[in-house]
Amino acid sequence: MHITSDIHLHSNLSSCAKPESTPAALLKACRDQGIRTIGFSDHLWDKAVPGASSWYQPQDVEHVLSIKKTLANDECQELSRGMKILIGCETEFLGGKHVGISRDAASLFDYVLIPPDHFHMKNYIFPAEVTDPEGIKTIMIRRFMEVMALDLATAVVHPFHAMGFTPDMPYIVQSLISDNEYRECFIAAKQARCAIELNGCVAKPDPIHGNGEDQFSPEYLRMMTIARECGCTFSIGSDAHSPEPIINGVYKRLERFADSCGITDILQL
Repeated sequence: MHITSDIHLHSNLSSCAKPESTPAALLKACRDQGIRTIGFSDHLWDKAVPGASSWYQPQDVEHVLSIKKTLANDECQELSRGMKILIGCETEFLGGKHVGISRDAASLFDYVLIPPDHFHMKNYIFPAEVTDPEGIKTIMIRRFMEVMALDLATAVVHPFHAMGFTPDMPYIVQSLISDNEYRECFIAAKQARCAIELNGCVAKPDPIHGNGEDQFSPEYLRMMTIARECGCTFSIGSDAHSPEPIINGVYKRLERFADSCGITDILQL
């Protein structure tokens, strides 16, 4: 596979992005790597929806859409010549039907990304008392299926990646998810017309299996191969919070990963 799109990029409008993650710097880094469709997806919580954390409150619809003004300047216009530029968002999900964007606000964006597993936000997204892999797995599967039921996400990002625990926890939890459980989830995603993101995390070395740069986690390979077998469409998301991972070859690693899973069906926006 040859990757030419990335719809999960965080500019410095996201509070967790690095200061150097300017739209111009991201445009240049992506352009230099052959990316031709770019989607800016800054973190967002719609003021029309109750439940924003203090971290999310400043990152509202107006704040995220302010990137349009920056992208209209001469530097960004020149860097983006010949490229397709999309403006999406990464909102938040608290479980049940509690998502951080209204349908009216969602209509203002080219696409909406929803993470089912921002479990590092303890006692907000995830109960801090749940620390065992089985408990994490149970909540993770339930949240994934709840996101599908929303019928709002263009793509679900970094699926089944247990954030906020020890580095080996994502792989431990994934090892507990059966093939049939994955199939139920990915069939639901296909029915909801929700893409599955190939996030930059899938191409990182696995701390359990000790895989190097050119090897991938067997758990991620199993997961995404099942998603492909279920007929899912995939989106590409470096999840870059600075130009660094782009410059350092995240797309080449994702290409090798996709080839290992037989993935070819990439979301076109």
